[in-house]
Amino acid sequence: MSWPRKRCALVISDSAFNLTLFAQEQAWGESSSLGDDIQSLWTVTACVSKVHGLCLEQCTEEQFLDEVLFQLKQSHALDELVKKANGGKSWQDFSIVNITVWHEWAFSPEGITSAQPKWVNSTHTQKYLPQQKTTIPNLVLAGAHTQTTADVWSIEAAVESGKLAVKVFEPQLKVIPQSNFLVLTILGKIDDVLYYCKLPNVLDVGLAVIVILSVSAIAFGIAG
Repeated sequence: MSWPRKRCALVISDSAFNLTLFAQEQAWGESSSLGDDIQSLWTVTACVSKVHGLCLEQCTEEQFLDEVLFQLKQSHALDELVKKANGGKSWQDFSIVNITVWHEWAFSPEGITSAQPKWVNSTHTQKYLPQQKTTIPNLVLAGAHTQTTADVWSIEAAVESGKLAVKVFEPQLKVIPQSNFLVLTILGKIDDVLYYCKLPNVLDVGLAVIVILSVSAIAFGIAG
């Protein structure tokens, strides 16, 4: 299966799980074996855990796989991208050999568990994260789970951590810190309050407020 651009990763923004996907064969050499009769290998990540009132963590494995496939099939944008790169052929026209979830996940009514819980950061956990330099002279750590100026587990944090790890051995390397503007800090704190109140995020609430105020202004203008 061809992809629209080299090393192309996609975010399915209209999916409830906010799915992201990447075809692994794009990053490997042509001689790499993906498995018997397998020509393409997709990795799909679910970035949002709640859909239609049901948490991803409370799904059975079958429900989870069915929901991911359903969301991919509902994405007309994904279909169009694949068709453009494959002479009008949809990704659904290719046969799917196997679908599986991360091998460590164990599904249960109490939620998903793992023998090795993900060691990652979330908002306000920076003080608990390790630095790149360790007490062992020839050992450094890199990854989004280490301390960075990007206060969120992300590609940006991973890239910065890699540079900081190199800086341990090459002190002359310049690492530009990522700016956290005051307005973003304020919006983040508002977002935290909305989250604890089980309300939509700050962008959705802001948009709703703008719509309500606009409608009210129009209504009062007509009444006046």
